[in-house]
Amino acid sequence: MRFLSNSVALLWLLFATSALVFAPCASALAAQEGASAASATESLPSPAELRFMDRPIVVFRSVVAGATPGVRAARARETLDALPESALDARIETSEATIGGTTGTVFRLGDHILFIVAHSDRDPLHSPSFDQFVDVTRTNLSGALEARRSELHWPNFLRGLLFSIAGMAVLVGLVWSVVKTRTLLQTKLQRVLEQHVLQRTTKSFDWSGTAVQLTRQIVQLIAGFLVLLFVYTYLIFVLERFPATEPAGEKLSAFLLGLLGRIGLAAAEAVPGIVTVVVIFLLTRAIQSLVANTFRAVQSGRASLPGLHEETVGATRRLVSIGIWALGITFAYPYIPGSQSDVFKGLSVLLGFMVTLGSSGIVNQLMSGIIVVYTRSLHKGDFVKIGDTTGIVMAIDTLSVRIATVRNEEVTIPNAVVVGSVIVNYTSRIPGRTSSVSVSVTIGYDAPWRQVRSMLEIAASRTPHVLSDPAPLVLQTSLSDFYIEYQLVAPIDAPNLHPRVQSDLHANVIDVFNEHGVQIMSPHFMGQPREAVIVPKDKWHAAPASDRDPARQ
Repeated sequence: MRFLSNSVALLWLLFATSALVFAPCASALAAQEGASAASATESLPSPAELRFMDRPIVVFRSVVAGATPGVRAARARETLDALPESALDARIETSEATIGGTTGTVFRLGDHILFIVAHSDRDPLHSPSFDQFVDVTRTNLSGALEARRSELHWPNFLRGLLFSIAGMAVLVGLVWSVVKTRTLLQTKLQRVLEQHVLQRTTKSFDWSGTAVQLTRQIVQLIAGFLVLLFVYTYLIFVLERFPATEPAGEKLSAFLLGLLGRIGLAAAEAVPGIVTVVVIFLLTRAIQSLVANTFRAVQSGRASLPGLHEETVGATRRLVSIGIWALGITFAYPYIPGSQSDVFKGLSVLLGFMVTLGSSGIVNQLMSGIIVVYTRSLHKGDFVKIGDTTGIVMAIDTLSVRIATVRNEEVTIPNAVVVGSVIVNYTSRIPGRTSSVSVSVTIGYDAPWRQVRSMLEIAASRTPHVLSDPAPLVLQTSLSDFYIEYQLVAPIDAPNLHPRVQSDLHANVIDVFNEHGVQIMSPHFMGQPREAVIVPKDKWHAAPASDRDPARQ
C-alpha cells in the first residue's frame, strides 16, 4: 500500500510538471492559430456584383489572375457597355477555360469575351452545383441584353414616351377631380355650418364649428393622400415603360404592393382584437349605466343603500364609475392592436413613469378631496371658516374647495390644506338647532351679574337676524382674579350673514352698556383695596334688571 501511494504521488508530480512546461507552448500555438485565422479572414476579398441595365448578372467572389472581384465587375461592366448594337443579336456562348490557375466558365457574345465565372464564385447557399450557377448567370445576362436591345430600338422609346404623356394626362385629370371634390365638400360643410349658426337659439357652447373644422382637416388629409398615391402610381407606370428604368419601377411597385399587403394583413389580424375590445367596451358601459342608475335612485330617494348618505352619493358614483372603467380598460388592453409592440410598451412605461413622478401632489389632493367629501364637514352653500378664510362654500372640486369671502373675493384652498385645517361650519345641520353668534365681555366684580345678563339680552334683541326663539343664552364662563367673563350666544336665521350680525351685536352691546353706565373693562389692582369691591344687595336688581329678573319675586 505504501508503494502504491508513493507511485500515485510520483505520477501526480510528473503531470503537474508537464502542465507547467507545456502550458505556455499551447497558449502560443493557440495565439498563432488565431492570428492566422484572422489574417486569412482579412485577406478574403469582398464580393462584387455585376449589374447591367440595372439588372443583377452575377456576384464575383474570387481573385482571378490577380484581379479582385471589384476589378472583375468593373471590367465586365465596361465590356458590356461598349458592345455594339450588331453584337447584341448574337447568341451567348460558354466554354471552360483556365486563367492564371483558376478554372471556370467564360461567357462570350460573338467575338466579344465578356467575363469568366470561376468555380470559387459559386455561393453554396444559393447554387447547389456550379452548372446551376452558370445557368442562372446565363439567364440573367440574357435578360439584361434583351433590355439593352429594347432600349436601342427607338420605336420602344417612342411608345414609352407616348404612354408617359397619356399617363400624365390621366394623372392631371385625377388630381383635378380630387381638388374639385375637396373644394365642393369644404363649401358644402361651410354652408351647413352657416345654416346651423343662423338656426341656433341657445347661447351655450356649440361643438358644430369644431366638428366642421375637424371634418375639413380630414378631407384635406384624404385629398393629399390620394394625390400622393396617384403621383406614386404614375411614377411606377412611367418607369416600367422604359427598359433601362424597368427594374426601378418594379421595385417601387413591389414596395407599394408589399406595403398594402402588410396593411391589409395587419388589419385582418386586428379584427378579432377590435371585436373583443368593442364587446368589453359595451359590457363595461352597460355595467356603468346600471350602477349610475342605482346611485341616481338613491340620490333621488327612490331607493336606499346602507352606508350611503345624500352628500356622498355623487362622489361614490364617480369613484365606482372610475373603477369600472379602469377594470374595463385593463381587460381590453391586451386586445388593442399594437399593444404588444415594443414601441407601445415603451411608451406606456414612459407615460407611467412620468405620471408616477409628477402626480404625487395630485394624488394627495385627490385623496384629501375624498376625505373632505366623506367626512361631510362641508357642503355647497355653507358659511364656514377654514384657517383664516371665512366665507360661503361655492364648490367642492376634485382638487380644491372654492370659497367666496365677505369681501367678494374668491379663494381657492387645496384639499390637502382643508384636511389639515380646523373647519368651523356656521351653518348648523343638526335638527332643532340653528346657527349662532357669540360675544364675550369681561366685567368687574362691582357690576351686578344680573344687570350684565339683562344688558346682554337687550343687545341681542336689538340686533337684526337674531332669533327670539330659542332665546339668547348668557353664560358666566369664568370667575377670574379681577373680573367675571360673560358670554352671549344668540341664534340667527341667516348663517351667511354671520360677520354682519356679529358686528351689529358688538355695536349694540357697546351701546347698551354705555346707556346704563357700566364700563366694559377688567380692572387690575396694584394693591389690595381698602374696602371690599362688592355689589351691595340693594343694587342687585339695578335697572334694567329690576323688572326682568325673576329672582326678585
